[in-house]
Parts: sequence; C-alpha cells; structure tokens
Amino acid sequence: MYSGYLYEHPVMPKQTKVVFIIEDEPLQAEMLKDSIMSKFELDVYVFGTGEDALNSWHLAPSVIVLDHDLNTVTKDAMCGVDVLKKVKEIAPLTQVVMLSGQNNLTVAANSIKYGAFDYIVKGDGALDRIGSIFQNIDDMMDAIYFRDFYKKMNTVSSFTLIAIIITLLLLFSNGNIVFNF
Repeated sequence: MYSGYLYEHPVMPKQTKVVFIIEDEPLQAEMLKDSIMSKFELDVYVFGTGEDALNSWHLAPSVIVLDHDLNTVTKDAMCGVDVLKKVKEIAPLTQVVMLSGQNNLTVAANSIKYGAFDYIVKGDGALDRIGSIFQNIDDMMDAIYFRDFYKKMNTVSSFTLIAIIITLLLLFSNGNIVFNF
C-alpha cells in the first residue's frame, strides 16, 4: 500500500479520500474500481454519467477517472470534456484522469488543455498506468500540502519573532531590562 496525500498522513489532517469513476461501460468501470481498490485504500464511487457524478458532488472527490465518451448508454449524456470543464470550475484542485478508447493526440491535448492531470488510452497497461498516475497525484499533492504547511509555519514563526523583538524593545525602553557590557 502507498502512503501520502490520498491516505492518512501523520502531519496532514485525517480525511477519507474519495475517488469518482465516471464510466458508462459497466465492465470497464468495475475493472477500474477493482484495480484502484486493490492498490489504494480509498472510497471509490462509480457513475455512468457525468451528471450523476456532479449530483453526488457532496462526496467531495479528490481524484476523478473520467471516460472521454460518456454517451454509449445514455445518448444525451454530457461528454467527458464538458464534465472535466465543470469539475475544474467547481473544484480546480480535484485531479482528473481522462480515459479514452481514442488514441488521438488532439483529444489528449484538449483534455490536458482543460485541466486533466493525464490522459490514458484504454487497453493493455491502462490499469497499471492509472496506479502510477495515482502515485504521481499523491506525490504532487503531498508537495503542495507541505509547501503550504511550511509557508504557514514560516508566517507564524515570523510573527512570533516580531512579537518577541517588540516585547524586548518595550522592556528595554522602560528600563525593565538593562544590558551590562
């Protein structure tokens, strides 16, 4: 098992991490879910359409695995890129991995352009690649968390030092502290 952002961390607040799989092919969705849950301890929810996933947004996903073509079963369903745009509008830090049966550079480039963390072509090795991508997301989010944590700690330390200096200056100016050299 991995450790880091997607899991319990000794410094980070304990939080359950949620993954959404938005895939309209049930067999593909189940294989993705099984693969993710065999490698990571996460809450994984599967949705057949982007609309269903967006209606369950209160579950607060950290990562979304999103099929590019979501109209196989429900013909008027939002396409994956439209779902991606909506997710990035609602929660820009949610990481989205676009999954597609198309080995098309334009589709991949558009997915990245609109905020996907990565683009995976369905087929041999896709499940292993998702595991690697989750680890990369985990490492990136750890780095962001610790960067922000150290910025906050630096700010707190700076204010503390300033307060100590001001206190010493006030005590010195009132004659409460005398330096003998």
